[in-house]
Amino acid sequence: MARATVSVFSGAAAVDIFFVLSGFVLARSIARSNLGVQGYIRFVVRRLFRIVPAFWLSLLVVLLYLLLVFPGHKQLPGASDWFNRWYSDPISIREFVENATFVSPWLNPNAWTLKVELLASALLPFIVWFLGSQRIARSILALVCTGVLAWVYRDAPSDLGHYLYMFVVGAVLASHGSQLRSAFMEGGHFVVGCLVLILAASVCFPLIHPLAADILVVAGTGGLVWALSFGHSSKILRVFDARWCRYLGRISYSFYLLHFIVLYGTGNFVLHMLPSAVVMRWPLVVMGSVCVASVLIAILLAQLSYTWVEKPFTLIGRRFQLKGPTLARTET
Repeated sequence: MARATVSVFSGAAAVDIFFVLSGFVLARSIARSNLGVQGYIRFVVRRLFRIVPAFWLSLLVVLLYLLLVFPGHKQLPGASDWFNRWYSDPISIREFVENATFVSPWLNPNAWTLKVELLASALLPFIVWFLGSQRIARSILALVCTGVLAWVYRDAPSDLGHYLYMFVVGAVLASHGSQLRSAFMEGGHFVVGCLVLILAASVCFPLIHPLAADILVVAGTGGLVWALSFGHSSKILRVFDARWCRYLGRISYSFYLLHFIVLYGTGNFVLHMLPSAVVMRWPLVVMGSVCVASVLIAILLAQLSYTWVEKPFTLIGRRFQLKGPTLARTET
């Protein structure tokens, strides 16, 4: 039951989806602008203001939690070895600085994905320039080259080389998505097939980014991004127009940054409060309760982070100006 639940809510698949979507959105923005040297600098600065301040806030939340709420590490009966390993080392200034500069992901394990995102963002203007707007051959070449790179880095699941092709897939869809229409892709079964590909990757493979699983997720995600962006009529996709879904989309980055420490903190609290016999007798009930509670708490904190940190710093980044062409609005 636990494996089935994790397969549906796969963190590994979510990371792949995020990278493809990021490549698509950023490529569309870059294609609408005339990026010279100054425009490129402005683009990079805006990405830094978009990503880094909210991430630093999440590190501050982790630090305050570890120092004030449950100071000191304790092996908890009923917890998994994986849970007990987290935050077992003493906090140091050096470790905090290494996490803040993306050298280490120990305080916030999502940091490695942000490092990949920032590096890929720096390369995307060059990728978009290389792809052009109508040159299919260049797109195929870019996919082949980055696919080979993914094969070379298949055993390095936290390096850019493992994931760069995902951003390229998004950029190719942005460049050529309107040319990919066919009777097969217009049918409702196409969207269902894309969802099945994503789910199959989580069901059939370990959730640690094996290349074959990532390819399945990227294929399914590419299809869904195409369907959402070019007017697919599937009723399944209408959920993304719901008000609650759009709200979760707005705060999703802050939620992503904060959800781990909230989940860890909620689990830590429950493990301190409940007798270990109860935890070991009813593990799925306890985990389900922790999941629901942590999601609600993380949504509340994400709203605060979005309102007071993420949105203001994004606006500051947009005001960053150099002499040169104006860069189109960029937001992921």
